[in-house]
Amino acid sequence: MSDVNSVTEESSNNAPTSVGPYDVSDELRPRIDELGLWDVVDQMKEEGYAVIRDAASPELMADLREVIHSLAKLTRPDPERGAVKLLGRDHTVDLVATLPKVMAIAEFSVGKGFRAGRFHGSIKREGGDGLPLHSDQNWIPAPFPEHNLVITFCFACEGMTEEGGATRVVPRSHKARRHPTSAEISDSKSIVIETEPGDVAVWDGATWHGSGPRSIAGTRTMLHATYQRLYTQTIDDFSYLLDDQEYLANAPEGIRGLLGEGLFFGTSTLTTDIDMEKFSAATATSKL
Repeated sequence: MSDVNSVTEESSNNAPTSVGPYDVSDELRPRIDELGLWDVVDQMKEEGYAVIRDAASPELMADLREVIHSLAKLTRPDPERGAVKLLGRDHTVDLVATLPKVMAIAEFSVGKGFRAGRFHGSIKREGGDGLPLHSDQNWIPAPFPEHNLVITFCFACEGMTEEGGATRVVPRSHKARRHPTSAEISDSKSIVIETEPGDVAVWDGATWHGSGPRSIAGTRTMLHATYQRLYTQTIDDFSYLLDDQEYLANAPEGIRGLLGEGLFFGTSTLTTDIDMEKFSAATATSKL
C-alpha cells in the first residue's frame, strides 16, 4: 500500500525535470484546483505565509485540543512545555497531519516525498510570554536554498487573536533567504495572524515570525506541524512507526509517506550497495 506522497518505484518511470522554487507541478495542479488553494499558493509565494480557511472542522480541533492537554501531562520534566512527538500517538493527530489541504500545500512548498519533521503541542496560558522573531529552518546556514526546506502549519484549536498570544509574521521576509539579525528581531514590523477554529496558519521555513504574549484568560492550544523536503534530516524520527503493522493498517492515507516509506537512505550493508530501485524513485520524486 502507498499513498500520494510516498516514494514508489512508479515515480522513477518517467524522470521529471525539476520543478522550480514556488512553482506547482503538473501532477499537483488538479489537487490545488479541486481544493481551491490558488490564493494560498499565491500568498505563500509573495508573502511567505498564508491562512488556509476551513482546513479542518471545529469538532476535529476540539478533539485535538483534548489530546494535546492530555498528552502534555506525560511530558518530562516539565508538562508546561506541552505535548511532544505527537505523530502516531493518537489517531486525531494523524487525521490532522494528513488533511487534504495541508498535504497539498506541503507538497507545493517542500516537494513530493516530504516527510514529517516535528509535531508538537503547545499550551499558552494567561501571562504566557511571546516568542522573538526567527525562521523555522534555523539550523540551515544562510543563504537559504531557493527551494524551501521546511514548512510549518499551526493549528490553533481555539483560534488565534492578538490578545490571545497569536503568531506574528514579517511579510515577504522569506525573500531575504536568511535569518533575521539582532536589530531586525528588535525592529522589524510584524503583523498578527488571526484564525478561527478549523483554520490553519502556514509559513515558509525562511519566513521571520514569532508570537505575542497572552493577556487574556484561557489557553491557546496549538499543534505545530512541520514537514520537510525529502533530502533533509528530519527534526524528529518517526520511522519506528513503519515497523508497527497494526498501526499502519489503521492509519489514514498519507501517513506512510510522512514516515519516509520507500526511501533509500540506510539501505546499504557491509556487503550490499544501496537499493537502486528506491534510489531511482527518490531522485525522481524529489524533483516534483
